[in-house]
Amino acid sequence: MRRDRAVPDRHRGEDPDSRAATPDERSEAGGRYAPGGRYEPADDAAIDAGLPPDGPPDRPPPDDVLLDRIQGGWLGRYAGAHMLADPAEPLDRSDAVDRAVLTLRMLETYGPGFTHEQMASLWLLTLPFLRPGGAERAAYRNLVEGATGPGGAGTLPRPASHQEGDGALPRADLYGYIAPGDPRRAARLARKDAQLSHAASGLYGAMWVAALSSAAFTAHDATEAVAVSLRHIPPRSRLFDALCEVLVAHARGRTWRSVVDDIHREHAHYGPQHAVGNACLIAAGLLWGEGDWVQSVSLTVQGGWDTSVGPAATGSVAGVLVGTEGIPVEWRHAAVDRVRTSVPDAGECRIADLAGRTYALARTNALS
Repeated sequence: MRRDRAVPDRHRGEDPDSRAATPDERSEAGGRYAPGGRYEPADDAAIDAGLPPDGPPDRPPPDDVLLDRIQGGWLGRYAGAHMLADPAEPLDRSDAVDRAVLTLRMLETYGPGFTHEQMASLWLLTLPFLRPGGAERAAYRNLVEGATGPGGAGTLPRPASHQEGDGALPRADLYGYIAPGDPRRAARLARKDAQLSHAASGLYGAMWVAALSSAAFTAHDATEAVAVSLRHIPPRSRLFDALCEVLVAHARGRTWRSVVDDIHREHAHYGPQHAVGNACLIAAGLLWGEGDWVQSVSLTVQGGWDTSVGPAATGSVAGVLVGTEGIPVEWRHAAVDRVRTSVPDAGECRIADLAGRTYALARTNALS
């Protein structure tokens, strides 16, 4: 991987970009001030302008390896979402799988150039109203009333609760699957998706998960994937700072328990479904999991907070890193025959079929 694997500069010493944004900058970017003098842009151009320059994409793995790693991601997502269940028993549907299947359908229908209007139409036609929660439910309600696009469905006519929550994360890692080795592109696609329902940390969290899953296809290990992913979220955001602290703590040899205690102490005031705290628990699971899929997901489960989101995200990224053979056979067996979903006309799917459809999109996306 050609991208910088090191901890970002501002966490080695002096922060070269530590000044607070001026009111003019805030107005121009359409963003918001954040605690600690941070500034979090909302406008696409302002977000892109604040990111470090990105080099050329990494070459994806060979076709057979790519397909296996995509299937590992799907298996890992499904098994991670059900880590607290008995793998010998039939497994029910989960939001993490539903959202990924819905994103897959959207990309197959409209391609990576999808618009917010197309995404909104798909939501209204396929998502049962009572299935979404938090910011997604508020956005759905607003879509019914005719609001679409950034600053529309998520904020008008009623402010959406939990806009900085982790609800867009389960929709995000699939963008990494279809842009393997190109985390900047994956993050931009996830950002466009998340804008329908989320803002600030909720938006950046989706960008981060997409970049992380993309980087996992070409990274040597989870540490490299996490380090690379940080180059694709706003560097003056609370999420960036929090994730850097986790990465630095791992580099310094601290224990997982001490770091998770810090995460809970520093981010509990946001609530248990906030993107910042849950992203930190995902990162900690991957870093201290040391390449072991079960260990990575188990640590994320033990970290607490939103166990309907975090373990599935960790399982997905860890599954990409290790491939199908790195996931225990009992969890692979549980998902081989059928995956239950509430997405209309999807019903029960096979992981191999979902992976094959995603692989076809990844190949098409590489040529576009």
